[in-house]
Formats: sequence, structure tokens, C-alpha cells
Amino acid sequence: SANAVWAARQAGVRHVVRLSAIGAAHDAPTRNGRLHALSDAELQNSGMEWTILRPSNFMQNLLFTLSGEELYGVFGEGRVGGIDVRDIAAVAAEILTAPERHAGKIYTLTGPKSITLHQAAEEVSRTIGRPVRYVPQTPDETRDGLLRAGFDEWMAEALAEYRAAYGSGFGDFTNDHVASVLGRSPRSIGEFVRDHREQFAAA
Repeated sequence: SANAVWAARQAGVRHVVRLSAIGAAHDAPTRNGRLHALSDAELQNSGMEWTILRPSNFMQNLLFTLSGEELYGVFGEGRVGGIDVRDIAAVAAEILTAPERHAGKIYTLTGPKSITLHQAAEEVSRTIGRPVRYVPQTPDETRDGLLRAGFDEWMAEALAEYRAAYGSGFGDFTNDHVASVLGRSPRSIGEFVRDHREQFAAA
């Protein structure tokens, strides 16, 4: 990221909108959050104007964690205010049209409601018309399952850290940051599942 910041400054970029991560901080419970905090700090000290986006878990991750009638994920039994990545993109695009209004701001982007993956599975089941159930896993089971699926050790362990964090309530919140930028509410889990009905039905 230091190279990207350097190249942007050399190219005369005046404002950078950076995609960071939920809860990015030097004492974050995940290595991903700690690394994003370092990159955020590099940008904040770059001399360029900046806006940082720290989105919650992506709803689109559900598309890759449904296998037949079983849904997996990294929430444990926790609730998370997940967000549709289309809303993240819309926020970034809006900021880039009028960057001066958003200079020096950090937006933590969430969906409209904090939900469990049991609720997500019920929404998928209703939409595609077949039973879908969420299968909770421990952090260790999450890591081992990801390794078996072909993830490298670093990524598997990083996602297992998210499993532990989300399971302890790390992502159980929502806010009005999307609405404050776009003037509309973020998409709900119901809207997301309906819009991706064919992909869920084929999983």
C-alpha cells in the first residue's frame, strides 16, 4: 500500500478513497484489521486528501459459503450488520463526485440490520424454495475447513480470527453512514438474496 500511496502522490492525485476493513485499528482482534490500520495511517499521513471506508462483512460472501442445503460462514452464533458490496461501490462513487465534502472522514459501512447466519439461511431457503440451514463452526473448524478447501494458511487463519471476533459481537452493530452519503438506506439481506436468487439456487 505504501507503493500505491507513493505512486498516487507522484501522479498528482489529490484525493484517495480507500477501502479498508471493519474495525481497522492497531489493536484490532484480527491481523487483517491491524494491517489495514497501518495502511490507513500511511494514507492519512501522505499529504493527500483522503476518505476511508471500513465496511462490515460482505453479503456477497454468502454466495461462496452455500453448499447444497448447508450454509457456512464466519459469524459463529453472532449477529453482524453485513453490507451488500454494491452499496460500498455506490458510496465510493458518490464520494468521488464531490470529494471535498468527505475529506478526512472515515465511514464504517453496514447494512440496515444486524443478523445471524441462521436468519440469512432462512432468507435463502424462502427465496429458492428448498431447505437451507446454517452450520456453525468453531474458529478451529473454520480454519481447518478452509485449509481443506484450498485456502493458504495465512488466509485460513485470518478468517478464523474473524470467526472468533464476530462470534464475540465484533460486528453486531449498524449505523447511518451509507444513508448519510447516498440519501437512501443500504440494501437488506432480503433484497440481496432476491437479487441473487439464481446464484443461490445453483449452489
